[in-house]
Amino acid sequence: MLSKPLASWLLDEPTDAKAVDVIAKSEMLRSEAAMAMPALRAAALRPASESEVRDIIGSRFATYPQPERDTGETAAFWADYFDALDGLTPAQIEAGMKAHVADPKSEFLPKPGRLADLARQSTTPGRWTRAHNRARAAVVQARAAEVMIEAPVVRHSPEEVKAMLAQTLEALSQTPTAKALAARQAARKPTPAAPLPPGSAMSAEMRAMLERAGTIAPKPQDHDGAAA
Repeated sequence: MLSKPLASWLLDEPTDAKAVDVIAKSEMLRSEAAMAMPALRAAALRPASESEVRDIIGSRFATYPQPERDTGETAAFWADYFDALDGLTPAQIEAGMKAHVADPKSEFLPKPGRLADLARQSTTPGRWTRAHNRARAAVVQARAAEVMIEAPVVRHSPEEVKAMLAQTLEALSQTPTAKALAARQAARKPTPAAPLPPGSAMSAEMRAMLERAGTIAPKPQDHDGAAA
């Protein structure tokens, strides 16, 4: 189904990121991976066969020794497992067995129902699920890179940049917040200010305003009617 190079990267490479990167950068591997995705998905979802169920469970007989059974008892023993594990993938069943073995309370082979429950709880991807995920990720990564390369690079002249900046500033000045700030600034009355007369600590306008407010006493007038 898969060429040896692609099978090696999809199934044997231990690091997902490296496998995805190599496949994405190789047009030949990427094209094959894209075409193989439906078959990889089907393989990932394929239920375990009776032979695979026997192999997975039987591989633990050394850990959990089994009693002698006659032909009828053996057939009934396996029939219960076949029924309970129907529809589950080999990867799920294997993960369920590993979870049972890792449980310190496990002293015997798991019952069919318990094994099925552990298998359904497994979140560990099987080798074909991982292969499908790698192929899909490589295709997506390559397409994203192509889009970035094909996207036009727009360069603006200094005059265009200035014009765009002016447009932006104009748009900002029309916002409600900017208009309210401008209105507040326009409503403010300027503070009286004028050149200070020689020897005086304040301007004539400032003294007149303070005299009218009663803050300071009027300045005494000289004999000619001018302020001393």
